[in-house]
Amino acid sequence: MSSIQKLEQTVTEKFSRLGWDQLTPIQSKAYPVILRQRNALLVAPTGSGKTEAAIVPIIAFLAKESRSRKGIRAIYITPLRALNRDIFRRVLEYAKSENLSAAVRHGDTPTSVRRKITENPPDLLITTPETLAILLTGKRSREGLATVRWVIIDELHELISSERGTHLSLSLERLEKISDSKIVRVGLS
Repeated sequence: MSSIQKLEQTVTEKFSRLGWDQLTPIQSKAYPVILRQRNALLVAPTGSGKTEAAIVPIIAFLAKESRSRKGIRAIYITPLRALNRDIFRRVLEYAKSENLSAAVRHGDTPTSVRRKITENPPDLLITTPETLAILLTGKRSREGLATVRWVIIDELHELISSERGTHLSLSLERLEKISDSKIVRVGLS
């Protein structure tokens, strides 16, 4: 059995442990593409499991990957802080199940939490486009972003044709320049 096949088996088992006995169409189509580290756009109706279709295989991949140094390895970008909190509860549960860490950072994040994220970066960071742009300006936060391998952009259709989307595109290009490796991008719409 190849390493990809083993990882696919791990992902299907993880979906089952999370209560997804039957994968939704978007989940069954997405995880093989994501595990092969291909950029992807996941388009499906609300409530179809898009978030899990993206995050579960990425978490499984991160859990199996050897870690050479500390830093953020995946970023989940949402257009709204309220969405951050909703996603954070679920993502934190998934990350903890694989002994990974997750944090949320946005404009209202207290200074003490910001400092903690900078000093001890989580494996997975949930943020907004504007906060990502701010993180790219600080020397210490850029060091934590140098290990990013995955970016998930939620509600991509809300951002793509706006000034915020243009700004996010520039931030993603800056992130790509400082990252040690090619970044895999997964859009959700």
